[in-house]
Amino acid sequence: MKIQKVIDFHTHVFPDEIAPRALKALSEHSGPYKPCTDGTLRGLLESMDRAGIGLSVVASIATKPGQAWPILEFSKRIKSSRIYPLVSFHPQNSLDEVRRLIAEASHTGIKGVKLHPMYQDFSIDSEDMFPYYELLINEGFFVVFHTGYDIAFPGNLQASVDRVARLAETFKDLVIVTTHTGGWRQWEMLSLLTGFENIYTDISMTVTETGKERFSELLKGFPPERIFFGTDSPWTDQREMVNIINELDFTSELKEAILYKNALNFLKKYHPTSIYNHKSEITNNKSKI
Repeated sequence: MKIQKVIDFHTHVFPDEIAPRALKALSEHSGPYKPCTDGTLRGLLESMDRAGIGLSVVASIATKPGQAWPILEFSKRIKSSRIYPLVSFHPQNSLDEVRRLIAEASHTGIKGVKLHPMYQDFSIDSEDMFPYYELLINEGFFVVFHTGYDIAFPGNLQASVDRVARLAETFKDLVIVTTHTGGWRQWEMLSLLTGFENIYTDISMTVTETGKERFSELLKGFPPERIFFGTDSPWTDQREMVNIINELDFTSELKEAILYKNALNFLKKYHPTSIYNHKSEITNNKSKI
């Protein structure tokens, strides 16, 4: 049975005027992964239409402290019934500044943050980050981390799965969404995360590395209600990834949970509006990021 409703929990877009050079720069370190869209909001929405995806979670990363507020403004502009954007801050932003940013994001209906330890140069379990995590807990935000290795940072362990496990143990009320099925190219460590009720994972950039058989075994080993479909678009093709999930030897109930229901139930806590408006509303997304 092919599942018709889909939520992609892991995508990226850039402001129109930045997208070409951003993709060019990122492609220099992306190995075999080449962009499947032009990196713009329009490109993502067109990809979603081809794949039958109703909602995408869009993650931006503040690679410099000065990017946090422009990312918030960009996120406010692209937020819609089909796009749920995440904000970001940099570890060098002061706690007071992040508190103000989080408050404004919350006021506009955004309750999630994306952090990338390599691009932002911090370790997930660093005590320097603890005040920020406490703030996210107090404000009812979830955090999406890049986890595992990163193709652009060979050997870097700042986002390693064991660090995620230590963080989840330290902050049991911090809602953590890991990426790439627990951690990219650290799949042998996935079992470290299965016992934490505050840890979820998206499955982006995994089957392209492991093949379908190992991918299926990985998913069977993680709590099924805490798995989100994700593609890391534009770095993989959304339609191709949806088709792969539909082709797996899983029950229709499990496919529906992974592709749609788990993410829907999760996001309803933060974003209660209807998500299935299939008419693509292209906005003017200029920005000074």
